[in-house]
Amino acid sequence: MDSRWGRDHVIWRGAADPTTYIDLEEINARLDASLLRWPYFTLLRHGEQPPVHTYTSRRDVIGHKRDGFPAPGAIRRLMADGASLKLNQLADWHRPTRDLRDRLEAVTSAAVQSYVFWTPAEQRGMLPHRDAAHVLAIQLVGRKEWHLYAEPEQVASTAGLDVDASRPTHTFVLEPGDVLYLPHGWPHDAVASGGESMHLTFTLTEPSPEDLVEALVERFTTAQTDLVHRHHARSLESKTREVQAALRHEAQDLASDEWVGLALAAMRKR
Repeated sequence: MDSRWGRDHVIWRGAADPTTYIDLEEINARLDASLLRWPYFTLLRHGEQPPVHTYTSRRDVIGHKRDGFPAPGAIRRLMADGASLKLNQLADWHRPTRDLRDRLEAVTSAAVQSYVFWTPAEQRGMLPHRDAAHVLAIQLVGRKEWHLYAEPEQVASTAGLDVDASRPTHTFVLEPGDVLYLPHGWPHDAVASGGESMHLTFTLTEPSPEDLVEALVERFTTAQTDLVHRHHARSLESKTREVQAALRHEAQDLASDEWVGLALAAMRKR
């Protein structure tokens, strides 16, 4: 995998046991009776989200009225009409997913986030798009047909919907237990094939240049306390020279792996 990381997609057939992950029964139970609230769940149809109030409800929580809880009947009606259910940041509230997220973070230099896509037959929840991250998808229920649009001019660092979907570079179907890896920024979409379909996705985000600069600034503010807290006693010219020198010193003194570690710690905390 190391040689293909960031360079090419990989499919591992039958590599996962779907019964060890979240299933439809557990999701239905969460919708019917839990404290799950929007935006930990949302609905998508052809990339559009229905108005939140059409699939959420208000509940009395210890004497206080709170909005954003699932309205199970409305959610199921919208799904029957073609909407996909998306569960966001699953690791925040589902322990087995959190354990897997933690294992992925232990073996990668990435901040890992988790999502579930439950899609009705022959539907596509999200339009062709790029993620500003690597993608690891595990097919759990049914079949899903994936389309990749990996022409070099379509691959980019940033997330986006500006994808020319007229010429897929790859088309394949994932079955339950199949695992897919996509490099950072590869445009894609997925359609439920032959029945309802559900997959679990992890996005793996490596530190960007901005993340590394933020980590350096955080180290600078911690290490250069006199300059940070007494800059008022310096002229602007002197202050500028000292900041330039201090930033150069901190960058040169910071080992690459430590620098990445600082950036990752901040990203994972966010």
